[in-house]
Amino acid sequence: MLGTLRPGSIVYVLCKGENPSFNIGQVLSTTPPRPKVANQFMPTMQMEQVIDINVKVGDDTKTFSGVNTALSIVDTGSGGYVISDDKQLITNEIEAFGTNSQNVLNSQGYHKKVVASTKQWLMDLNPSLRKESERDEEMSKMKGEMSEMRQTISELTNLLKGALSPATTNVGSSLIRKE
Repeated sequence: MLGTLRPGSIVYVLCKGENPSFNIGQVLSTTPPRPKVANQFMPTMQMEQVIDINVKVGDDTKTFSGVNTALSIVDTGSGGYVISDDKQLITNEIEAFGTNSQNVLNSQGYHKKVVASTKQWLMDLNPSLRKESERDEEMSKMKGEMSEMRQTISELTNLLKGALSPATTNVGSSLIRKE
């Protein structure tokens, strides 16, 4: 249980935040247990005891506040950290974390279909969205055609410049042989 941690104890730290990581830390200090303050909307029948734990993780020191002393694994809620003093519990948490991510990756095709379908469904429900979408498609098509026309005009201009340049007439006159 996390309430039995003392300086020097090992703590497993899993970060589920934006840059997931796993580290083994060492407890630097803990505060004495104190009752968790109940809030008026969620009164507790039994008073939970909580502590604050300072843990050295690599070169950093992390403080986990309000940790329930009766648990062996806690999702701290802040920064996406899960801490535990039990190797098997953190192993289970890591496996569940990986399985959840794998399930999300496996369902990627489904979610792409949902995104594509919802656009259509919303247009079915709201004709003004359909008109907007059609207008956007038409504008995109017109921009593409304009770009092609610019390119064609540019190519024609270059051809005309080449055909009308004086160097071309000199080349032509040098072909006449004088005997």
